[in-house]
Amino acid sequence: MNNRWPHASGNPMECCVKTLLSICLLPMFVALAGCAGVTTDVAATGALPAAATATYRFAPTPAQVDAGEILPYQALLSDGLAQRGFNAGAPEAARYLVSVAWDTHPADVKVVDSGCGADCVPAEGPSLPWFGRPYVHTLTLRFFALPDGGEVYKVSAVKRDRNADAREAVPYLVAGALARLPYAGAPHWRVKLQSPANAGTADRAPGMPEVLSVSPIDPQ
Repeated sequence: MNNRWPHASGNPMECCVKTLLSICLLPMFVALAGCAGVTTDVAATGALPAAATATYRFAPTPAQVDAGEILPYQALLSDGLAQRGFNAGAPEAARYLVSVAWDTHPADVKVVDSGCGADCVPAEGPSLPWFGRPYVHTLTLRFFALPDGGEVYKVSAVKRDRNADAREAVPYLVAGALARLPYAGAPHWRVKLQSPANAGTADRAPGMPEVLSVSPIDPQ
């Protein structure tokens, strides 16, 4: 009489472990599939007029100048600023210089620079390797008042995902950074976003994601 279990390995313990693992993972996949929207964390310092029309011009960082880097999605950023009363003008008429810094790095690598300081270093919990490596994408806008050139305002938006390609994160970072500019009343905010109807193509940049909610958060 053959008393072996009817499975390929012949090991009942292995069968039980696989079954339990499948049962445990199923709710996790269902929960992840049901998650709607994308969130960005925003940190702001300094002050800008809440409602005013001001002219500005972009000022590339020294690293961008050295690399000959072109600002990604500049039209998206310009349109978003225009909706909030900031219009690109002639250099001699600009009231602000706006510096734009982008960064993408694996979540387990801490990056601190003069553009966003501690705001670029999120607190990360344990990651699940089978879902891919986690990444942190950061956009920092710094406003310098003219003619003296002193920094008057800085806002940083951070998005976490498992995609090493920063291009897909850029629209969410722009929308998060500008959602409630100048973010008066609290230093830290969470912005929930919905994917744009135009997700973008090889020859067309994506549209601005829709802002679903903006709420202050306690960083502690």
